[in-house]
Amino acid sequence: NVCVCMAADDGEVLDPLDTDKISQALQGHGFCVIRQLFPTATVERARAHLEAAVERHLSSAVAAGAIDRMPAELPLEERIAAAYAHAPENAPTSWVSAIRTAPAFHHHLFRDAALCSVVKRLTGREPCVAARYNCRCKLKAAAGAAFPWHQDHAFFRMQYALRGETPRRLLAAWAPLTEVGATNGGVQLSPGSHRAGFVPHRREGGFLTAARGAFAARSGGPAAAAPEAVLPVLSPGDVLLFTDLTMHRSGVSCASTARWSADWAYELEEGDTVCPPLGAGAATTEAVAVAAGEAAAAGGAGAAAEP
Repeated sequence: NVCVCMAADDGEVLDPLDTDKISQALQGHGFCVIRQLFPTATVERARAHLEAAVERHLSSAVAAGAIDRMPAELPLEERIAAAYAHAPENAPTSWVSAIRTAPAFHHHLFRDAALCSVVKRLTGREPCVAARYNCRCKLKAAAGAAFPWHQDHAFFRMQYALRGETPRRLLAAWAPLTEVGATNGGVQLSPGSHRAGFVPHRREGGFLTAARGAFAARSGGPAAAAPEAVLPVLSPGDVLLFTDLTMHRSGVSCASTARWSADWAYELEEGDTVCPPLGAGAATTEAVAVAAGEAAAAGGAGAAAEP
């Protein structure tokens, strides 16, 4: 039941072992969805780890007076939503500290044999998992967990700059740990937007976002044009792959339960067929350097902010 969808709405089912088709999807659309690639046991390990982390968090939150009570035993997507039902903005959105040394994520999920085989066939090299990763929880009406249009390369450049390292090119991986769609703030992507190259970004409301009209101006369209959006409906076991130049965003959740997801990346080289050219634009590099300086001055705020 493993398949690759080149776009969320074209209905085409492809062989996951067909590297050419997967590569064409990444080169043409800038993203692809591999359906049910992860074994059920891998997803359940990750969820079980998070359930234990949520248990510890809620115990501490009750002791600190942040929440009134420990909700009854509920599934992962329901328990933290119940605990923060009256103040969803107070719930943690990033759970990166909870998975920092977790084999369920770093070994079973990020280094899943089937996914690593796909990446190896795309690049011709053994996959190298990048140092940046996260696990995210999005609750209903939590605006701080929604992200505007951006390219991940802007964040990656900023993160490497803050560490004094040379920026690397990456292939992003995004895996849902609950059902994900339009109602709970799924990921929206702009097909073909990666071909415009790296566009200028600016800081807005604590996030890096593509400058207004930047994508349209680079691609030759009208300055006011908004990116075309596709929102894949994803289930646990699926994985979304996209380039570091693919424009994407995520909206506010309207669901009563939590949206849980994990994201990580694999290192690429400029000559890889699935690594789109950055294009010209020294001002872009300067703008991101300025943003990195602002983030450093603010204690690194927003350095790990992607949906």
